[in-house]
Amino acid sequence: MKLALSIGLTLVGLSAMAQPLAIASLQEPVSVEPIDSMAPAAADGAEVKYVNYLAFDTSLIPCSDLYDYSWDSLHLDQPKVQPGDTSVAVTLSLVESECSYHHPCNGPITSNFGWRRYRMHKGIDIDLHTGDSVYAAFDGVVRIAKYNYGGFGHYIVIRHYNGLETLYGHLSKRIAVPNQTIKAGEVIGLGGNTGRSTGSHLHFEVLYRGCQINPNKIISFTEHSLKIDSVDLDITDFKYTAKYASGAPNPNGMLYYRIRSGDSLWRIGKRYGTSVDRLCRLNGISRNTTLRIGRRLRVR
Repeated sequence: MKLALSIGLTLVGLSAMAQPLAIASLQEPVSVEPIDSMAPAAADGAEVKYVNYLAFDTSLIPCSDLYDYSWDSLHLDQPKVQPGDTSVAVTLSLVESECSYHHPCNGPITSNFGWRRYRMHKGIDIDLHTGDSVYAAFDGVVRIAKYNYGGFGHYIVIRHYNGLETLYGHLSKRIAVPNQTIKAGEVIGLGGNTGRSTGSHLHFEVLYRGCQINPNKIISFTEHSLKIDSVDLDITDFKYTAKYASGAPNPNGMLYYRIRSGDSLWRIGKRYGTSVDRLCRLNGISRNTTLRIGRRLRVR
């Protein structure tokens, strides 16, 4: 009886002690950070900043207005240039006082941008040895750092303050982590032969709004420097992508637009020179239909 009473008092005492501890732990601020189980730790001395997804802290996201405030750490082509969207025309200043350029690696080109047999090669392959350093081309923030089976292998995507994004594929090791701020010339990974690759090289892409552009337009891969300080992009720069991502009308003459945040039938009609009534007829909707973000809307 005494033993049972002693045990009971002990349990009550422990419960009483645990209660304030539990309350205190709930009152402590909770830090929420994205976790990539395959991402290595940041390099020594690298300053790591994280986007607060709960508050959607856009202050750390480069050129958030150009990307409709999208920050997707899983999908390369989000947001994407839409068919016939002539509003994509933009002039980007590539180099400013706070945003210089550094060549990703100094090897020769082994495969250029363009058609390769029956498929489009949307980047440039640069020769290197496994373990060679790979550098960030411009200042920016890491959007994606993960492994892609059967494709890029270990790869990193950085969104830059000049509005472009760059991709670095087939790495043997990722050093930069998602949401890390990066300086041009900072080592972000080591070259390798991971993913769909037949030899050690760096697959390097330049993108704007989820679509690849020809890196030769802005970069000299023999001089390892920029050709120009600013670039004009329009719908013709995306003709290399798939039919519905190319910005070109469909062969049958129909034209589609993907709805974005803040769009209305009136605004879309004004952009494409058509009326709200015609948009309703083409899509079988009414003026009061709710426009869902991401839905494709026929405009011609």
